[in-house]
Amino acid sequence: MARVTVVGSCNIDLVTRTARFPRPGEHLIATDFGTYLGGKGANQAVASSRAGAHVKMVGSVGDDDFGAHIIATLATEGIDVGRVRKDAALPTGNASIWLDERGENQILVYSGANQSLAYADATDALSDLKAGDVVLMQLEVPMPTVLESARLASSRGAIVVLNAAPAVPLEDELWRFVTVLVVNETEAAALSNGEPPVAAALALLGRGCGSVVVTLGQDGCIVATAEAVAVERISAFAPVRVVDATGAGDAFCGVLAAKMAAGSQVVEAARWGNAAGSLAVEVIGAIPSMPSKSSIERRVSQAGTKL
Repeated sequence: MARVTVVGSCNIDLVTRTARFPRPGEHLIATDFGTYLGGKGANQAVASSRAGAHVKMVGSVGDDDFGAHIIATLATEGIDVGRVRKDAALPTGNASIWLDERGENQILVYSGANQSLAYADATDALSDLKAGDVVLMQLEVPMPTVLESARLASSRGAIVVLNAAPAVPLEDELWRFVTVLVVNETEAAALSNGEPPVAAALALLGRGCGSVVVTLGQDGCIVATAEAVAVERISAFAPVRVVDATGAGDAFCGVLAAKMAAGSQVVEAARWGNAAGSLAVEVIGAIPSMPSKSSIERRVSQAGTKL
């Protein structure tokens, strides 16, 4: 079975719906509220698992009710949670998410226990890596943990997928350990001194990673690979309707990782990621919106795209 290890964040998402976002100083009445499991790491772990991969989660939560809920929920998804540690000093991370009637979002994240995930915790959890396994990471845990995990994974012949979100400067040494860098248009610009997507993808490729994927929302994504030194544009799949865009990027990354762990090349994996993202925006909440393998297959098939 394809194996994916996710080194990343585990949060609780506090989601509030409103017709429109309030202006500074304005008081509005919300239309709905819900509490969901989230965090880019947890979201992407669930996406990979539902896409058919065997997934191990490496993360840190508080020794509190939220943390217990996260661990239990991930376990029900068939995810190995033996490496999710409990921190007695810090609370579980959380994200306050506002959604307007168009499905757009504004997000404020408190890292909490995510920031206590040390590189020793992660590298110990990666000791059983084999060539062809995928290690999927984001930037909501400390940078030394990301760097050392990528270094170890690369030395074992594993595929390193880094979703560079949120956009922060990357360690120079990190680039050469990254097999696939995934960023959205805003993150690509931030990492390339404001370049537009195609130029940004090529500029980031030049930093030493194997390939770069820039996601473009309703416009699909572009993929730049070191082998071709060129950019391929992959069309989007049209959602039925947009309800909540919060988990779309995480669905993309998790499914891309699962496909690459199963042997797909990055372009094919990105097509599946596009399909997963289009399904995710149709459902409110990050974890609830992560699609099943069968639903992704149906969307790809209905679009007339060869798997």
